[in-house]
Amino acid sequence: MMRMKPPASLGKTGMNDTADCGCSQLMDVLSARGVETIVLSPGSRNTPLMIACAGRPELKKHIVTDERTAAFMALGMAMVSRQPVAIACTSGTALYNYAPAVAEAFYQQIPLIVISADRPGQWIDQDDSQTLRQFRSLENIVKKSFDIPVWDPAPIPCANGRFRSEGEWAANRLANEAVTVATTGRPGPVHINIQFATPLQATVCRDCTPPRTVETIEDSTVISTKVSEDLAGRLADRRVLLVAGFMPPDDRLNRAIAEFASLPNVAVLCETLSNLHLGGNPYMIDGLLASMPAEKRRQLAPDVVISIGGALVSRMLKEFIRGCENVEHWTLADTAEGMDCFQHLSLHADIRPLPFFKGTTRVLKKMIRKNPVTAPTYGEDWKELRESMSEEYDKRLSARGWTELSALDIVFKSIPRDYNLFVSNGTCVRYAQLCLEQLPHACYGNRGVSGIEGTNATALGCAMAYGGKTLLVTGDMSFAYSPQIMALTEGVPLNIVVVNNDGGGIFRFIRTTRDLDIREEYFCAPPVLPLKALAEAYGWRYLRAENETELRSALRELYKGEHIMLEIKADPQKSTEALTEFLSPQKH
Repeated sequence: MMRMKPPASLGKTGMNDTADCGCSQLMDVLSARGVETIVLSPGSRNTPLMIACAGRPELKKHIVTDERTAAFMALGMAMVSRQPVAIACTSGTALYNYAPAVAEAFYQQIPLIVISADRPGQWIDQDDSQTLRQFRSLENIVKKSFDIPVWDPAPIPCANGRFRSEGEWAANRLANEAVTVATTGRPGPVHINIQFATPLQATVCRDCTPPRTVETIEDSTVISTKVSEDLAGRLADRRVLLVAGFMPPDDRLNRAIAEFASLPNVAVLCETLSNLHLGGNPYMIDGLLASMPAEKRRQLAPDVVISIGGALVSRMLKEFIRGCENVEHWTLADTAEGMDCFQHLSLHADIRPLPFFKGTTRVLKKMIRKNPVTAPTYGEDWKELRESMSEEYDKRLSARGWTELSALDIVFKSIPRDYNLFVSNGTCVRYAQLCLEQLPHACYGNRGVSGIEGTNATALGCAMAYGGKTLLVTGDMSFAYSPQIMALTEGVPLNIVVVNNDGGGIFRFIRTTRDLDIREEYFCAPPVLPLKALAEAYGWRYLRAENETELRSALRELYKGEHIMLEIKADPQKSTEALTEFLSPQKH
């Protein structure tokens, strides 16, 4: 297990520091993560780096004019110490003088931290003095390249409150990731390119608050008893929230997570695409968070968040965790080491989820048996809230009458357990998050980058690979991209539900576009989509539902056969109002 060093002394209060907050974060993180030595080559564009280093007495500085010599000196230091050593140069060709030593470090697996000052990105290739394409210029001989842009003079505030802006958080995140990449797995050099705009010489009084540092635990396919005991000890008396994004089905992992979720201090919020089959409806996320009063949000704020799987659909869940104070975020080996979606990353354990949960749960159970009163009843707190909110959800749904939400609530709750479900992006995947209480056999969607153009073809491929039946639930805009897949379904047990809301219904819902007067023509853009004619042309059976009675009747027919298309029609504006109401945070 690799442990981070405790944060180094940050020097005397009142010492000068660079006014560039990104540069300040970079140097603080490098120092706190174990970089003790830096070899600097003088220049103009790297003035903020020189000021930052001069104001950090904990760093050993060597000033060497020739960059080629400087890089080889740093290589020798790192070669003997086996600790990361940094080198920093100005902009232009100075960086290229590092290449021979960096190449040697790459093939000898030596952790060099290469830092190059750069001009602002908008001036590259504009015949400005001493500018060239620096970012990724060493890509073939470093483990990874990073680029820190110019500090924004009017920064966007950071949601979690720890950082003054998203730019400062990003610089901290990139610096932490760079050290992790350089020192874990097969060690090696990394390149950090940092852009500076004038004035370069501006200084401020140094903020001696320790920077956020991300701990790393080395690669392990079988978690050791020592690591399990250490991690479990950090969780035993704390409120733990497990968050799961999209994942393939895995029975062994499902059982391990079910055991972990049974611990009294553990709550689970997993999305429908997580393919985790757990009791207690942990898929109820957006409706639950939207209905929670502010005081309840504070009461249910976790101490530790453990995330697994891919990107989350739920914007509300991301905002909830980002807004929590003093929360730790742990990621595992199924997540890239620098992924910091919640802006609270504190630990990356390069351990696969299955051994992590099996090992940690085993030790936690023993600890809780010995001291049962120390474990918070966190899981029960979330369960009680779900039960009360579930009754409220049903009342609000019934009061709204026939909408897309009420229709899809019926559809998703009717899917046979042996079906595979594929949901399109836009509103359909969000409706699934609201309506699914129990997952069918498996759930899929194109949520890696969330495009809509390949929904039909991907669903067809999924159906071809699965031995049972597959149901595609999609919107009319997504379906319009490739309806011709219906011609390729011979022998493939696939059915399709199309929610026809006259174009991109998501644009009537999201804040970016919902109030634009050009919304319907330019964004929703209703496709010319004769669904009945298309179904019949490809030899499919066509069904239509415009009220609850028709829908329940059509679903009975749908699940009896295959190659059946069901079109659902509800008033788009009324449906948007219903969805907006359900997903609008409550003021009380």
